[in-house]
Amino acid sequence: MKTILVIYNSKSGNDNKEHLVSKLKHFFLNHGFSEENIHFIEPESANQVFNIAKEASLKKTDLIVSMGGDGTINKVAGGIYAGGSHSVLGILPSGSVNNFAKALAIPQDTDAAMANLISGRPKAIDICHVNQDTMISSLTLGFLADIAAGVTSKDKRRLGKLAFFKDVWRVLKRNRAYKLSLFYQGEVHQIRTKILLVTLTHSVAGMTGFDPKAKVDDGLLCCYYIDKLKLWQILLNLRQIRRGQFDKLSDISYFETDQLTIKNRSRRHNPVTRLEGDSSSQLPVTLSVIPQSINVMVPYQD
Repeated sequence: MKTILVIYNSKSGNDNKEHLVSKLKHFFLNHGFSEENIHFIEPESANQVFNIAKEASLKKTDLIVSMGGDGTINKVAGGIYAGGSHSVLGILPSGSVNNFAKALAIPQDTDAAMANLISGRPKAIDICHVNQDTMISSLTLGFLADIAAGVTSKDKRRLGKLAFFKDVWRVLKRNRAYKLSLFYQGEVHQIRTKILLVTLTHSVAGMTGFDPKAKVDDGLLCCYYIDKLKLWQILLNLRQIRRGQFDKLSDISYFETDQLTIKNRSRRHNPVTRLEGDSSSQLPVTLSVIPQSINVMVPYQD
């Protein structure tokens, strides 16, 4: 490993990013890397994150480090793939939730995470195309997405995972259901659901162990929906929902697929999906898994 690019987002999480930048630079220099081969960039937009990572991957930069939250990692990962997957993705978790890092057992401790960047091993993982976007972890629609809709970056920095539950009562009172068509495995399924969740990993909203069956390299999407969840059931099982323990609820449906198209059947309201916790596309959306498409530095014990 000779050339390193660090892409950082100073607005994510609560960490002092300038301090982290300085600390990471000294870490690399103290481990034999030359200063002219270490570059730090803070892009001005998500699109710029993607384009910078793509260009660096095309130039075959050895390691591209994402220093930020899941949204930054998402764009860096998509850029690496678009640039030919020549670069390895390194992650220095410094967001509010750090869901993707937790899914890969990347240390949350800064010193341990920095050590992993050079002492870990590359692991091939899946990513997913969602229309024109990239997914590394999860897409939500319905109850979970509606709760997250009112969460700001400031809320996430201040409250962490708890930020996603500040609007629970407002969403519960509305108790909205969505009429959807799901296209997968050559069939069409008409559903009415309050929650739709699609994941690539076993971690959702920073809650690891969400689905032990989900693997980061199996080429599959894990999809869940709940079609008859009543208000009282949500209140009664709020703790299980928060923990992601959908298996504790009744009327849950589950399937796996490598491609999925979701269309809206209602004329009254077209829902907005959330990708890695951030607002994304309205329906329709098409998800296509790209198996083992990029490499990420992970601990050897993974």
